[in-house]
Amino acid sequence: MANIFNFIAFQLVWFISIFSAAAESSRYALIATALFIIIQLWLSPWKKTDIKLILLGLIAGMLLDSIWLNTMLMNYADKTFVYLAPWWIGCLWINFMLTLNHSLSWLQHKPALLALLCIVAAPLSYYAGSEAGAVTLNTPFLALAVVSISWAIWIPVLMRFANHWREREEAEHA
Repeated sequence: MANIFNFIAFQLVWFISIFSAAAESSRYALIATALFIIIQLWLSPWKKTDIKLILLGLIAGMLLDSIWLNTMLMNYADKTFVYLAPWWIGCLWINFMLTLNHSLSWLQHKPALLALLCIVAAPLSYYAGSEAGAVTLNTPFLALAVVSISWAIWIPVLMRFANHWREREEAEHA
C-alpha cells in the first residue's frame, strides 16, 4: 500500500511541479515536494537512506540540468536563476529519488532493465514538460538523446547508492 501511495504522490508532485513551472513559479512545486518528503519519510522504514537520496539527487540533478541549461540544450520557463536550473527541477529530482526505495524498488537489482526504462521514460518526461510549457528543448532530438543517455547511465548508479545505503540501514536495525 505504501508503494501505491509513493507512485501516486510521485505522479501528483510531477504534475504540480510542471504546471507550476509553466506558470514561471516554483512555489507550488516546493510546497508539494515538501509535503511529499514529510509524508514519505513518515511512512518509510528507510528514513536515513531516503534523506541521503534526497540530498544526492538534489545535488546531482540540479548539476545535470544546469549543465544542460548552460550548454543551451534547454531553457526553463522559470528563470529564477541565470546559470542554475530552477527550483522546480530540484523538486522533480527529489520527487524521483523518493521512488527508488519504494515504488521503483522492484528494479533495485535489475540495472539493465532500469537503464532501458530510463532510455524511454526520461525523454518522455522532458518532452511532456516541454509540451506543458515548463521547458524549451532548443534542439529537441539532441536534447532528448542527451537526457536519455544521461539518465540511462546515472539512474542505475543512483540505484546502487540506494541499495547500498538501504542494506546498511537494514543491518543497523537487525
